[in-house]
Amino acid sequence: MIRYYAYILKKKLTPEKARLFFNGSFLSYKKRIAVLKKAGVMLERGTTVISPFYFEHGKVELHENVLINSGCTFLDNEKITIMKNSMIGPNVIILTVSHYVNPKHRHEGNITAPITIGENVWLGAGCVICPGVNIGNNCVIAANSVVTSDVPGNTLYAGSPAILKKELNSL
Repeated sequence: MIRYYAYILKKKLTPEKARLFFNGSFLSYKKRIAVLKKAGVMLERGTTVISPFYFEHGKVELHENVLINSGCTFLDNEKITIMKNSMIGPNVIILTVSHYVNPKHRHEGNITAPITIGENVWLGAGCVICPGVNIGNNCVIAANSVVTSDVPGNTLYAGSPAILKKELNSL
């Protein structure tokens, strides 16, 4: 409890401390969320984050009524935006950072790109979302899919790499 008050009085908190507090504290959900916000994570009303939740930099924006299920990992070197009413299944990995494929350049630095996930999207358990991907509104990404390119709205994608399986506006 003392650590909570020390953290809440600070203007800003390191993502590492906030992550450790959120995942390891037995305090109320409301207090743990307040600590996440101090690290830069933006959460609007109705958003639920189930621990454990892993992130690196606090460049995460969660709009209204977003659900982040347990065990999710966000490598947020760039901004990750998840729009309202979206559901992120357990153990989903969202990556804004990668490396060069060519072995000669692999250690020269990172390739980064932001990710945007639209409104009313459902990412099934174990999905991987690669850097720079935009997922349109009302999409479903099947469990264990690897999304390597943009996904248009109102579609169901599945597989590794994820491919179009069905248009959803015809249901």
